[in-house]
Amino acid sequence: MESVAAKKRKVSTTCISDDIAFSILSKLPFKSIKRFECVRKSWSLILSENPHFMNMFYKNLLSNSHRYPYYDGASLLLKDLELGKEVFYSIYGERFENKVQLDFTNPFANRFNFRIFGFGSINGTLCLHQDDYNGKTLLWNPSTHAIKLIPPTPYELVESSIDEDVEDFDSIDDTSYLHGFGYDELRNDYNVICYVSIMGEHAGYGDMTLDPFWKIYSLRTNSWRILDVFDMPYSLACIDGTQVYMNGVCHWLCEEEEDSQDGPCLVSFYLSNEKFFITPVPSYLDDCFDVQALWINLVVLNGAIALISYHEETTNFHISILGEYGIKESWTKLFLVGPLSCIERPIGVGTKGEIFVIRKDKELVCIDLSTQMIVELVYKEVNSIDRIVIYKENILPIGGISN
Repeated sequence: MESVAAKKRKVSTTCISDDIAFSILSKLPFKSIKRFECVRKSWSLILSENPHFMNMFYKNLLSNSHRYPYYDGASLLLKDLELGKEVFYSIYGERFENKVQLDFTNPFANRFNFRIFGFGSINGTLCLHQDDYNGKTLLWNPSTHAIKLIPPTPYELVESSIDEDVEDFDSIDDTSYLHGFGYDELRNDYNVICYVSIMGEHAGYGDMTLDPFWKIYSLRTNSWRILDVFDMPYSLACIDGTQVYMNGVCHWLCEEEEDSQDGPCLVSFYLSNEKFFITPVPSYLDDCFDVQALWINLVVLNGAIALISYHEETTNFHISILGEYGIKESWTKLFLVGPLSCIERPIGVGTKGEIFVIRKDKELVCIDLSTQMIVELVYKEVNSIDRIVIYKENILPIGGISN
């Protein structure tokens, strides 16, 4: 009679067929699939040379994205411009048939227009900034109607960053460029990250470009301080949608600089330890930064960073996903959608990766990536829609911190 140990040995040497293995793998997060590529030779190329697996994977990816914790119960926030006044709406429902206007009282009596920073709200709080990215910044919780103005950079902080004797300068001007907004779970704090450039008028040498620096704002202390980082890539373009927050990490895209040897890249900044990773953008994604790329967005798909770009010349959307920070080869091109000649311009991405666009007939529709079909929406009012982002209500004070 065969022993139990012998039976266990037989079971342990039985191989699971690739069909079953691929079905299981297709349901895993993207990072896990990348780790399992080394298990078998047949698994090593499933992301690049197995279209059947990729079809299963991206259908599971898109169908599960709305279950990502940040998106559970989330709606979409739409920014419109009606009669010269900013208006924000929350839209929700199977075909976004429900619309609720949110109460936003512009603290500057509409003298400044504000744009939505990043991919959406963090614990119910949105970061808004002036059009030029280096003006006023505020935090807004639509559920509680609370608004928190971010204070300007103290002059003493700028002075402390300058190596030269500040008394030799007749004037010193600093310009801040918003790069990140996120939540530090370790300190239970909300942070804003900016790159700061400095120009000084020297008594003897005239206008001088001084060394730039990075600064970080803490909501808990309501103050700025200098970040101890060097050579962290920055973007002076700061294009809408090229910044996203996920799990304690702020991400932003940087275009290629003329005086740099490095090409386009993704910067991933950890709020907990204030370290960063640089992930180069591969050649097949480089054209996202070309003038032909009318629109580019960093998004979160089922817990992974993804890049979606739209090219006006071809009217195609390109969707790629990142497997591991810092590894250029871990970018994987998922699929291409198009051509779609009926599109005037994209305006945002939803919780399941659906892309919202304004058609040439001036109607708001979305592209379902799982079917690659255009879906008609109940919401038809298109005045001067600026952007759509993800919004999840939270009735706690801004950032969950009583100020």
